Amino acid sequence: MSKEKKTPQTLDPFQAWSHKWGRLGTVIALAYMVALPFIVLGYYHCIPSFGEVINLSTISILMIYIPVGISEALSYTPILGSSSYLTFITGNIMNLKLPCAVNAMKLAKKEPNTPEGDAIASLAVAVSSVMTVVILALAALFSTWISPVFELPAVKTASNYIIPALFGSLTLGLFSNTNAGNKVVKKGIMGVLPVLILVSVISIFVRVTTGGSLFGMIGFLILIMLPVALISSRIMWKKGIIQVVDKEEKTEEKAEQ
Repeated sequence: MSKEKKTPQTLDPFQAWSHKWGRLGTVIALAYMVALPFIVLGYYHCIPSFGEVINLSTISILMIYIPVGISEALSYTPILGSSSYLTFITGNIMNLKLPCAVNAMKLAKKEPNTPEGDAIASLAVAVSSVMTVVILALAALFSTWISPVFELPAVKTASNYIIPALFGSLTLGLFSNTNAGNKVVKKGIMGVLPVLILVSVISIFVRVTTGGSLFGMIGFLILIMLPVALISSRIMWKKGIIQVVDKEEKTEEKAEQ
């Protein structure tokens, strides 16, 4: 029997265009980011030695940011799709770009990693980047007049809760969304419970034993918890605790109820 030839899958024209120019833009941005410090240091004849750059201080910083960077690429790319290139180039992913992209796709009722979802996410990230530059420019221009406002005790207290509030709303939005393409996940939150339990136990252990926080372990924790979430979700799916059904079946169940 002759084996059937599988038709190779092709990307949507927009996604192919996004990946092509996204890769090129990433290479240009990396070259610019790496070259600029050397150009400035070379101009002023103050290029440091290798030993002055790579020491215990920089190694401790790299131990935090390298795992964070890897874990961000692994965890955010499935959500951002081809808009990941622009997102990683412009930065401020967790506290700005990711919430903007997720909220934009939610408002437009488009799924991540689809041509429509990638287009919406790219627009959201681009507009967010432009708005960031505009706001920073205005803040620098009027810094003399607005700086006393940020010194007020009420503003200082409120600013401590901005990031937790942002991530709280984003997390609730992600958990409340059970759509996965043309499928619907039932009780998908159960797959996250082992991660929440492990993080809580580790947080309490670190707090009690050292009196410190988990900030320096964030990257490693994400890398560890990603496979924990995937494996626990698969086990629960195999046992029937988590169910994946077609959207049509879910709609029919709601209609019957």
